[in-house]
Amino acid sequence: MVYDLIIKGGHVIDPSQGLDGVYDLGIAQQRVQKIATNLSTDGCPDVYDASGMYVCPGLVDLHGHWYEGGLYGVNAGLCLNHGVTTAVDAGSTGFANFCEFRRTTMERSPVNLLAFVHISFLGLHAPFLEELLDLRYARPAETAETILQNREHAVGVKVRIGNMTAAHGVEALEMALQAANEARVPLMVHISKGADEKEILRRLRPGDILTHCFHGRGNGLVAREGNGFIPMVGEARARGVLFDVGHGCGSFAWETAQKAFEYHFYPDTLSTDLHRYCAAEPLWVNLPNVMSKFLCLGMTLQDVILKTTLAPAKALHRETDIGTLRPGANADVFAFELAEGEFEFKDTHMRVRKGFRLIKPRLATRNGVTCTSGTVKVQLRELYEFDKKLLNDIALGA
Repeated sequence: MVYDLIIKGGHVIDPSQGLDGVYDLGIAQQRVQKIATNLSTDGCPDVYDASGMYVCPGLVDLHGHWYEGGLYGVNAGLCLNHGVTTAVDAGSTGFANFCEFRRTTMERSPVNLLAFVHISFLGLHAPFLEELLDLRYARPAETAETILQNREHAVGVKVRIGNMTAAHGVEALEMALQAANEARVPLMVHISKGADEKEILRRLRPGDILTHCFHGRGNGLVAREGNGFIPMVGEARARGVLFDVGHGCGSFAWETAQKAFEYHFYPDTLSTDLHRYCAAEPLWVNLPNVMSKFLCLGMTLQDVILKTTLAPAKALHRETDIGTLRPGANADVFAFELAEGEFEFKDTHMRVRKGFRLIKPRLATRNGVTCTSGTVKVQLRELYEFDKKLLNDIALGA
């Protein structure tokens, strides 16, 4: 067979097939065609030498914010610099503006964009006035109908619970569950300071996703007495609830993650919660950097690849097309170097740890079209004065 692209001689790690060795990858007609040793390059117009690199499925970022019509959004084209070929918006829009997001952004993006639809009618409002302080904004029926009419792009329901839901967090959760049940999709629940994690975990269904599991601002998953985590964590996991990182600018603490690892509790998926407030200084969050932090915590390279490819693809029920290099799947590929040395990594409290391995992106392939890392230029929106104060507070660890 004559291929359109061959990625040659890379160390392929594909958890969906149990591959972990040096192979060539043959791509044609926007699909993976063959993985083998010594593929013939005769007639192939594009051969990429991946010798000394690792090659894996294009990364799937399960939690980010890509709607630039709001204060949080970032152009998802940025993801290609990081090897992310599928980016999932975590509730930036609700039923009232989701279709505009789909028409103006999702259908035009160079990245495969999917979205959780927020239970609040306009999604994420602003960091100075949260979206569910008034429960009249929550619209279960309209949210479910929006998902049912947009199955190609809409993958679930999103709700944030914490200070942004005041004293009615459980009621907001029940309304979000109502929408998820009607649309027959997963629910992603953001937890932060003020959330009642025990009640949330009791109510979540198999396949639902709890995000920000390692935040360090009053994390209710951590037992207040004794060691480890509250019993509901293990019960929820046994029931099939998934735990996602969702790093962001306030949702990852070394101390919480370290405690989890000491008690053999590992996240199901690694994600960035990438948005305007963490896409640049002082945090510069991206998925390879988050993966490198979990290498620093002791996770294996194979595991961090699993939790950014096959695992999130399964959470979305799309594992036949994304998160895999199986023949016939979308030709979405990530090639990177694993640098060795001494590197500094920050959590969202600005605490620094040193690690000795760093994932350095080199190439992303989306539907067979290659993009060299660092070549996609994205303009972030201008900051308002309240944005600058918020970022200053982050830099100070507030």
